[in-house]
Amino acid sequence: MKKYIFLLTALLTVLSYDVQAQGQKLQNGKIYHLHPKGEQEWNYAQAYRSGNMLYLSGTVGKGTMDQAMERVYQTIALTLKQYDLDLTHVVKENLYATDIEAAKKSQPIRRKYYGTHTPAATWVQVSRLFEEDTILEIEVIAEIKKTE
Repeated sequence: MKKYIFLLTALLTVLSYDVQAQGQKLQNGKIYHLHPKGEQEWNYAQAYRSGNMLYLSGTVGKGTMDQAMERVYQTIALTLKQYDLDLTHVVKENLYATDIEAAKKSQPIRRKYYGTHTPAATWVQVSRLFEEDTILEIEVIAEIKKTE
C-alpha cells in the first residue's frame, strides 16, 4: 500500500509541476505568462499576441554558454508551442550575450533549433543583463499565420 501511495504522490507532483511549467494564458490567449507570479510582479508577459504577430520577451540563460543557449531555445520552443507555433514562425531574433565569442561558438545549438530556417537576427554583447549571473537573453518575434 505504501508503494502505491508513493507512486500516486510522485505522479501528482509531476502533474502539478507540468501545469506550472505550462504557464498561464490570459485574455483569450493574447497574453501568456511562463512564470505568472514573477511576470505579474514586474508587469510583463512572456508572450504577447497582437494581430498576426507574437512577441516573446527575452528568455534568459545561466551557466555555460552551451547550457544557456540550450535552455533558452527550449524555453522559446515551449512558449511558441502554446500558440501552436514552432521556430520556423520566428521572423526576428535579438540575442544579448555577456560574451559574444562564446555565443558564436554555441551556434550549432542555435542551428539545431532553427534547422534551415533563417530569421532576421541581431546579436549584441552587453556588459550585464538583469540578473548578475545571467549570461544570455534572446527575444523573438513570430508570425502566427505565415504569409509566404
